[in-house]
Amino acid sequence: MQIEKYRSNMKKILFLLGAAALMLCVSCKKEKNCRCSVVGSQIVRIISINSGSCDQIHYASYHDALDTLHTDYLLCTDYPFEADSLIVNN
Repeated sequence: MQIEKYRSNMKKILFLLGAAALMLCVSCKKEKNCRCSVVGSQIVRIISINSGSCDQIHYASYHDALDTLHTDYLLCTDYPFEADSLIVNN
């Protein structure tokens, strides 16, 4: 009788541990690379973000060598392009 009770409790504990491990894996944040095209130019910028969506990025500000602030207006996506996965053999 006690063995069945022990087995039932162990099943509940294992189920809860499995659910906790699954929640931990899902909640881990992964850095995402966004490919952004500069409007009116052929420049492509790769921007890494920790949270949010690439579609929400609309501009990027940066300083040049003369410390002048510039703003690029962007169209961003996280769509994986084939060119990103090309392997060049030397």
